[in-house]
Amino acid sequence: MASPTNDVLKPNDPAPLTSHRKPLPALTGIRFIAAMQVVFFHFGASFALRHSSTRLLGNFLANGWIAVSFFFMLSGFILSYTYTGQIEQPGGKRRFWEARFARIYPVYLLSLLLMLPFQKHLPLGVAAAVVLMAQTWNPVHPEISGDWNLTAWTLSVEAFFYLLFPFVLPLLQRLSDRILRATLTLLLLLMVCGHTMTHSIEPMSRRFLIPLPIFRLPEFVAGVTLGLLFLRRKGTGRSSIGVYVSLLATAVVLLVFRDRWLSWIAVPYALLIYGLAAWDSKVARLLGSGSFVLLGGASYAVYLLQMPVRSWVHLALTGNWNLAVDHSGMDAVLSPALLVGVSILAFLFWEEPARKWLRDWFRRKVESKVDAIRSRTN
Repeated sequence: MASPTNDVLKPNDPAPLTSHRKPLPALTGIRFIAAMQVVFFHFGASFALRHSSTRLLGNFLANGWIAVSFFFMLSGFILSYTYTGQIEQPGGKRRFWEARFARIYPVYLLSLLLMLPFQKHLPLGVAAAVVLMAQTWNPVHPEISGDWNLTAWTLSVEAFFYLLFPFVLPLLQRLSDRILRATLTLLLLLMVCGHTMTHSIEPMSRRFLIPLPIFRLPEFVAGVTLGLLFLRRKGTGRSSIGVYVSLLATAVVLLVFRDRWLSWIAVPYALLIYGLAAWDSKVARLLGSGSFVLLGGASYAVYLLQMPVRSWVHLALTGNWNLAVDHSGMDAVLSPALLVGVSILAFLFWEEPARKWLRDWFRRKVESKVDAIRSRTN
C-alpha cells in the first residue's frame, strides 16, 4: 500500500514475530479506499478536469496520487505496531526481511509478468532494476522508475524502507514519549512546509524527486513514530471525533488544493491512521467489516494490477498493444470494475498461497541449517 501492501495483521497469521498483536481491521479496510483513489486518478482525473461542471470532482481525482503518501505512512505505522519488541530477537532481522519478501513479491512478480507482452523494447539494465525492486534508487536516471509497470515504483520505495526499518525502529524505541511527539511534529512540519510529498507539482522537480526513496522517508518514519505512540497510549479511548475531523479535513484538502500545499494532507492522514486504530467509531466498524477486510486484503493487487488489467482490456477492445494510441476511453470505464474482481481472485488464489508457501520454505531452510549444525556437533 505503500503502496497498499498487506501489512495489517490477520487473526490466524502464524508468523512468530507478529502473532503477539491483535489485528487492526479498520486499517485493512481503509487501504481499499486509498487504492481506489489512486486507480481513479489514473482512470478518470483528466476526463473530469476537462469539464468545468465537475471541477471539484476533477480536483479530487487529480489529487488521487497523494494516497501513495498515505500508504507510506500506514506502512510505517503497521510495521512499528507489529515488530516493536520483536525485531531485536535472535534472527529477527532475517525473519522480518523474509516476511516482507513473502508479502510483497508474489503480486509484484505477477504484475510484471502480465505487463511483459507490452514491453517489447525494455533495456536489460532497466528490466533487472525493476525485477530487483531497485528502479527508484538511481538518482542519475530517475526516469526509469515507472518503466515496465508504472505503479511498481512505489514498491521499490517500500523495499528501501524495509531495508532500513530494523535499524530505525530500535533507535526510535529508545526515545521518550515527549521526544517521540516532538519528532512526529517535526516530521509533519518537514512534509508540509518542505513539500516532500508534493514535488510532482513542480514540473522540473517531479522527475528528480518524486521517485527517490530518501525524499519519501519522512512519511514512513512519521508512520513508525505514530505507531510507537499508539503502543504507548494510556487506555483504549472511545472518542471518535478525531476520525470524523480527519476525514473532513482530508476531503477539504483533496477538493480545494491543487498545488504544492496539498502537502497539508499529511496532518489529517496521521490523525486518521491513529484514530482508526485507537478510537471506536462507526467509520472504523464499517471499514473493519468482513467485506471491507476482504477488499482491503485485495487492495495490494488492486494497486499493482491496475495497469496490467487496463492494458489487456484496452487490447481486447481496440486490438492495439499501445495504451497511448487509439484510446477508445471504454477501457477506463470497464477496467476498474474488472480490476476489483481480478484482484480479489489474485489475493485469494495467488497472493495468500504464495506468501504461505514462501514463509514455509524460509522456515524449512532455517530448520535444515539447524539440523545440519546439530549433526556436525554430535
